[in-house]
Amino acid sequence: MFNAEQLLGKMMAEMVGSGTGYKKQKKHKGGSMMHSLTSTLLSGKGLMTAIGLGVGAYEILKSKQEMAPPPVSSTPFTPPSGMAYVATSSSAKNVSVPPPLPGVAVNPLKDQVASGWDEDLALRLIQVMIAAAHADGRMDSEEEGKVLEKLQGQGISQEEKRFILAEMHDPKSIEHLVAGISDPRVAQTMYGLAVSAVVVDTVEERAWLDKLATALSISEGMRRFIEEEG
Repeated sequence: MFNAEQLLGKMMAEMVGSGTGYKKQKKHKGGSMMHSLTSTLLSGKGLMTAIGLGVGAYEILKSKQEMAPPPVSSTPFTPPSGMAYVATSSSAKNVSVPPPLPGVAVNPLKDQVASGWDEDLALRLIQVMIAAAHADGRMDSEEEGKVLEKLQGQGISQEEKRFILAEMHDPKSIEHLVAGISDPRVAQTMYGLAVSAVVVDTVEERAWLDKLATALSISEGMRRFIEEEG
């Protein structure tokens, strides 16, 4: 059996590196989560660490977008009578400190980890990307060939190629993809990968992504944020 985490890293490296989805050309926006996930997976640090770092990047970006800059007073600070005041670099300017990334030692799936879960989850994440590319039901043999040709540059094995082809011919249902997924960070990762794998330009694709987001209990605000950054 091939290593599912490695295959996921290869597929994401192609997606992030070339800016292409699995079905159509897509201009990638830089997606901090996708880059964090890809680099961590390819470095061999593990899927759970990749999820923690990737979602951490999302949360930092989201907090920066939502945080309004504090008002700057034009009136010089005057210390109370009898109190000495020493200016510091932090008092001279506003410093925005992003929240820390999730600790890599913490397993985001601590409540549902079981033997082999990393591999099972990696397979699920691969399957969600392929299913998203099939959301409008219009991937033909020529398009499948182009996908495999691009991935060949990432050094996929014959076994990996057979697995990808099998999934392309029989993409999994949303019900299958989300079964057992309860951690919000894993849900965000899954939705982010689905968004990155397809350009939403048909009613069917929009409906499929909306259904996936609902099944994963992703809020409307987070949904929009993931799609904008993905």
